[in-house]
Parts: sequence; structure tokens; C-alpha cells
Amino acid sequence: MKFNIKELKNLLVSVKHNNLQSISIKNTNLELIISKESVQLPSILGKQMSIASEIKPQPLNQLKSKTKQRKQQSIKNKFVEPELYFTIVSPMVGTFYRSPAPGEPHFIEVNDSVKTNQTVCLVEAMKLMNEIEAEVSGEVVEILVKDGDIIDCGQALMKIKPES
Repeated sequence: MKFNIKELKNLLVSVKHNNLQSISIKNTNLELIISKESVQLPSILGKQMSIASEIKPQPLNQLKSKTKQRKQQSIKNKFVEPELYFTIVSPMVGTFYRSPAPGEPHFIEVNDSVKTNQTVCLVEAMKLMNEIEAEVSGEVVEILVKDGDIIDCGQALMKIKPES
């Protein structure tokens, strides 16, 4: 079973719109579990670790017992509303810039309010400056990369808390 980024994004949007707490897809080669429970991952040398690097193969009976524990925990926390964030990801490999030119103010800062289609940063690729725009309106919660960093396609750049 293969997923491309668009299919995975559509699946995540469907989970959100249908107000599902979790979904599990199992195949002989893959088991995908999506849950709205938040997971705090440690950072190493200032870089975020991906969830995939934290997953270790486990026997199916251990996974089932952990799922049961998560369900019991979610029942205990059923009155706590989890925070939902939209993550802006890079559409290409390049260099990340927070401002239009050196010495100029940044497009956005943490806690700034952004509107849909507002430019939030630039990605320089092959000597071309590509504007990256916000796909949702909301408040900037976190900027995940530093100005001048080399970024990969699909790398998370910043988190936005969407307007209600």
C-alpha cells in the first residue's frame, strides 16, 4: 500500500471533518494509526524528530493493549479539548528566508495573525524566490526553521492555530 502526500492530506482532512478521534488502516505491509492525541517528541540539537523515527516495531498484541490504554486515557480526558494546528510545509527543496531581503522586517513573527494567501516566507530554489503563502487564517504559534536554513520538500516550516 502506498500513500502520496495528497492522499494522506485528504485522509487527514476527512478525519478532521468527520470528527473522528482515531483511525487504523492495516495491510500485510503497513499499519497506519492516526489519532488526535498529542505526542510530545524530544528535540535533538535543536531539530524536531519525526514521529516515524520514534516508532519501533511491536507485536500486534502489545499494540492492541496500548490502544486500549489510550482509549481509557481519552475517556478520562474527554472534557479536555486538544489544540489543533495547521502546519505549513515546504513545497520544494531550497533555502528558507523569513524576510524579502536582508535587513528588512520579517514577513511574520510568532503570535502574529495571518490571513489566507498572505505571504509568510520565501524559499529560494535555483536562484528563484518562491513566496510561500498561508493556506488558512489564524495565529502563528511556532516557526520551526531558522532564517537561511536549507529545507527539504515536505519539511514543516511553521504551525498556525486556525481561527475558530
